[in-house]
Amino acid sequence: MEINLDEPRYIKLLELIDTDGSSMGAGKAQEALASAGIALSEPTAGRVLRDLERAGLLEKNGSHGRKLTFAGKKKLFKYRVVQDNIERARSFAESINPTEREELLDILTARGTIETELARMAASHITASEMKILRSTVDESRISIQRGESISESDTSFHMTIASASRNRTLAGALKLIWHDGKYAKKLAHVRYHSKKVISDDHVEIIEALASGDSDRAGRAMKTHIDNVIRDVENLPDNMLGDDLIF
Repeated sequence: MEINLDEPRYIKLLELIDTDGSSMGAGKAQEALASAGIALSEPTAGRVLRDLERAGLLEKNGSHGRKLTFAGKKKLFKYRVVQDNIERARSFAESINPTEREELLDILTARGTIETELARMAASHITASEMKILRSTVDESRISIQRGESISESDTSFHMTIASASRNRTLAGALKLIWHDGKYAKKLAHVRYHSKKVISDDHVEIIEALASGDSDRAGRAMKTHIDNVIRDVENLPDNMLGDDLIF
C-alpha cells in the first residue's frame, strides 16, 4: 500500500512516534495528533495506524501499539530531507532575480532535487491524457526550434505537467515557486539553443521512462536532463547570459 505523506495525518503521526521514541496505540495516537492540531476520532486514529502498518512503515509491538519499522524511519528521513530542500529553495526564491550564472545554477540544483522526485512519483500516477500533453510539448518544441522561436512555454508546460502527475501538491508547489512562473524559462531555453543542444531529446527520454512505469528510470532520466542543463549553463560564455540575448 502506497502512503501519500502529503496527507498531514500520516506524516505527522510518523514524526510523533519517532519523537516519542515508543509505540502508540489508537488512544495515544489520537491524543498526540490532537496536540499537534489534527483532530481525529480514536477509531480514525486506529485506521491511520493500520494504514501505516500495511504500508510497511509501522509494525505491531505486542500490546504497546505500533512502532516505526526500518522502512518507516527511512521514509521519514527522506521526507525530512525533501522538506529541508524545499525550505531552502523557498527562501532562495523569495529574493532571487535570476540573471547570472551562479543564480541559474543554484536554481537548477534545487530543481534537480525536487524534479527527480516528482518524476519518480509521476511514473506511478501519470494518466494517458497527461502523457499526451507531454508528447505534444515535444512536438511544439521541435516546431519552435525550426522557426527560431523560444521553446520556453512548451518547456514550462512539460515540467509542470510532470509535477501535477506526481500527485504531490507540496513538491509541485515548491517547483512552481522556484520556477518563478516561467520568468527564467526563456533564459534557460536560450542557453540550450546556443549550446546546440536539443532539449526535446531529453524530454523524449523522460517520456519513455514515465511510460514504462519505472520510478527509478524516470528519476534518472529527469536527473540526467537537469544535469545536462547545468553543464550547458556552466560552459556558456559570460557574454551569452545577458538579458539582451534572451529570446
